[in-house]
Amino acid sequence: MANQAVEESRERLVALTLVLQNASASHPLTQETIVRELMVDEFPASSKGPRKVRAYTGSPGAVRQKFERDKARVRDLGWQIETVTLDDGSVGYWIDPSSATAPPLELSEDEERVVRLALRVCGFGASGAFSLFNDGPAVDGGLEFTNFVTPVIRALHAQRVLRFDYQSAARKTRLVEPLELRVFEGALYLIARPRGTEEVKGYRLTRMVSMPVVTPDAFVVDDATRAAAAAWRPQYAKTPTPLDAVVTTNADYARLIERQYPNARRATRPDGRVEVAIRFDSPRAALRFVLEAAERVRVEQPKSLRRDLANWLRGVNRGDVPDLSGVTFAGPTVNDVLGQTLQLLRAVHLSPDGLRVSDLAARFSLDEDLVRQIMDRLVTFEPMRGVYGFPAHVVKECDDWDHEATDDSLYRAEYYDRDGFHELAPLLWRDLVELNVALREASRIYTDPAIESAIATIEAAVGARVRVTIADEAMLGEIVTAAENHEQLKIEYSTAEAAESETRTIEPREVRVLNGHTYVRAYCTTREGWRTFRVDRIGAVLARSPATTTRPADDHPQWLTEVGEGGEEVVVVIDPSLRWLFEPLPRAQWSALDDGRFAVRLRVRDRSFLDHLMVRAGEGAVVATTAFADAGRDLAARIARQ
Repeated sequence: MANQAVEESRERLVALTLVLQNASASHPLTQETIVRELMVDEFPASSKGPRKVRAYTGSPGAVRQKFERDKARVRDLGWQIETVTLDDGSVGYWIDPSSATAPPLELSEDEERVVRLALRVCGFGASGAFSLFNDGPAVDGGLEFTNFVTPVIRALHAQRVLRFDYQSAARKTRLVEPLELRVFEGALYLIARPRGTEEVKGYRLTRMVSMPVVTPDAFVVDDATRAAAAAWRPQYAKTPTPLDAVVTTNADYARLIERQYPNARRATRPDGRVEVAIRFDSPRAALRFVLEAAERVRVEQPKSLRRDLANWLRGVNRGDVPDLSGVTFAGPTVNDVLGQTLQLLRAVHLSPDGLRVSDLAARFSLDEDLVRQIMDRLVTFEPMRGVYGFPAHVVKECDDWDHEATDDSLYRAEYYDRDGFHELAPLLWRDLVELNVALREASRIYTDPAIESAIATIEAAVGARVRVTIADEAMLGEIVTAAENHEQLKIEYSTAEAAESETRTIEPREVRVLNGHTYVRAYCTTREGWRTFRVDRIGAVLARSPATTTRPADDHPQWLTEVGEGGEEVVVVIDPSLRWLFEPLPRAQWSALDDGRFAVRLRVRDRSFLDHLMVRAGEGAVVATTAFADAGRDLAARIARQ
């Protein structure tokens, strides 16, 4: 029965979405028309040719509830359902296809090649653009998946006010004038001006808790506001006050600091310690640097920074722990049946030669029987004949019709000749943003003219202010060259916590991006196993030579986010201001608490990782898991003593 309900809901939602896209403001569809004429296949099918039945049946009240629920689910995927009041007082509905779908994107063969490469570098998962272009299972990592991108792009295009509910210290409805869509360390932010103010703020898309709505209200922006939007950064002070700091450290870590802070200046003291002077944008930026460095640096100047550090350390993992019994945690966002089906349908439409069951199952990490079940229903899909009929249908080709239930059948799109309509289904606005981000990340790893060409093609189609902040990682070129040439490197490497760097010999195999940082997967001959290294922590390449030994296969295909798997479960209660620190953690689960704080559930493989995380969080976070109740306190005490 549950399976029947899912399949009936799947086809009804797809049918409703497609027919509303083929309606218009001048010819909308009323609920009465949809209820009377929208047809789906009977489930389970009683014959080779399924009988057509009405999509909406039952009492008037039940039909109305089901129809309203379906409209809400369609809106939750980014399509804006417009309403029109007709002459007789009834209400009609339609979807402007351009509200969710971008203009057709004409990519050259070389541009398609680099798009596939870029998505492998930057990810985006089975729910994102990856599976539309690559024929293998989706990789982990990449930008946070969200359907909220679509209305944000639409509002940027039209320069219209945007309304959404936002969870910060409390859940509130925001009315803003969107200025830019920015990516900082793999996170999407809407930079906007709150309606009726002159202030510029950033809103992280993952903290939006309702689908943004594009209002009819237009606005204008002056150059000063544009400049303020371009200068906005997460965690920056409203009126930055630069701070000059001096720290002492060892020679290895001093070299790492110099690469990460180009304005840093160093001098070696008689005792061998190295003094490093750095100018920070604000006192908060300086404090964050010292907390991340932990025991590896000692603050010499100014006294104000030493005082701020001492006050911060006293609050590490201190505070009250609320009663968490009955708290439920929300996991990562996943596509529902509508999104899943539309992804499969779009993948087939975007493949001129069609896709087989095995292709679709691999791309979207689905069981082959489920793929057959979904696609076979799309083959017989005729939601509304006549003027509102969808201009294409799916054709199935079997190699062995006698064993259709197990055949690796081919599905392809065939377009009806209606007003010369022969275009393949375009990408969603969200897809273009993902492609833009992936290509920009790939551009700092690979040098290929087709990457810049593809970026230009996509930006011409997007036409909105979408910008990506790219990190500068000095050793990246040498690591990529070694991976391409199958070389062995002797490197100087600083882990996230160690006071001194160490020498490792590695054989790089794959380079990927997560949260704005580049990681390399390599076989480490020093540790005799596969390890993951963050490129900006590689201090120097000391030697290189050809890699001649055959290494065992890597048994962690999703190595980029394995920190979120295995290990021990820990729950941390945090203030809303610390979401930025915990949100990038892979597989983290969240729950909003009654006192305005959040509970975050994560898995920790290494106690040292949790200690450093709690030191960076300060007094705004407390561990609720008894076994880790003192996490970070000893580390804070050691930093304070030095």
